[in-house]
Amino acid sequence: MESDLKKTLNKNLVGKGLRNTSVDLSVLKYYKQYAKTYADIHNGIVVLSDLTANWSFTFMGAIAERLHLSSPKRKLEINSIWEDFLLARIHPEDLAVKHRLELQFLDMVKKVDPKERFHYQANSILRVEGKDGKNMLMSHQIVYLDTSAKEFPQLALCCYTLLPEKEDQQVNKNYIFNQVSGDVYLLNKRDVKDVMSAREREILHCVRGGMISKDIAEKLGLSVNTVNRHRQNILQKLRVRNLHEAISIYDKMYKQEDTSS
Repeated sequence: MESDLKKTLNKNLVGKGLRNTSVDLSVLKYYKQYAKTYADIHNGIVVLSDLTANWSFTFMGAIAERLHLSSPKRKLEINSIWEDFLLARIHPEDLAVKHRLELQFLDMVKKVDPKERFHYQANSILRVEGKDGKNMLMSHQIVYLDTSAKEFPQLALCCYTLLPEKEDQQVNKNYIFNQVSGDVYLLNKRDVKDVMSAREREILHCVRGGMISKDIAEKLGLSVNTVNRHRQNILQKLRVRNLHEAISIYDKMYKQEDTSS
C-alpha cells in the first residue's frame, strides 16, 4: 500500500508537464554507464530514474547477494521510478523519513538558482532487511542530474551502499548537503508524517490495550471486517508477522507521543 508521502512525492516528480518531455538519449546513455560503474566500484545498488518516462534502470553490485536479490551482473529495468523491490525491505520508520527528506530536498532545489541545483544531494541512513532476516545499515544518497534541459528534474540517481554496523545514527542521520559549499541542511522533523494512518494508529493503540476486533469495532463505530482490514494493513506496512511485533515497533515509534498527550 502506497503511503501518502510516496504519493505526494510521486505526483511532484512525474507530473503531466514533465511527462511531455524526454531525456536526450546520449545524456541518458552517459548516466546509465555512470550508474553501472558506481555500483561496480562501491559494491552497492544504484537506481537511475527517468522522471519523464516514469522508468528506472537499476544496477547491482556485490551487496545484492546479501539482500538475496538478482545476480550482481544483472541490470533491471522497471516501469516505475520506484525501486519497490528494495524499498519493501527498508524499516517503515526509516522509509517514511526518507520520503519526507526527499520531499524537502525537491522543494528546496526547485527554489535555488538553476545553476546550483546540481550541487546538492540528500543523505539518509536506513535499516534494510537482508536475506537472513536481520537488518543491515545502508547509506542512501539521491541527486538530481543535469540534462541541460529547461525542465527540471528529468533524471534522479539513488545510490545505496553498506555502512559499518556501529555507524553513529544520532548525528546527521538525514540531511541535505551542498557538495560545493559544504553547507548542511537537516531534516525538518516537524513535517515528518507517520507511516501509518491515524485510524491504523488508533486501532493498534486499542490492540495494545488488549481489545479484540469486536470491541474495537464497537468503540470506533466500524464493522469488524473494517477493523480486521486495518489490522492486516498494519502488518503489511510495518513488515511484521503478527500484532505482537507490530506493537513492539509501535512503542518505539509512538510511545513518547502517546504518553505525552
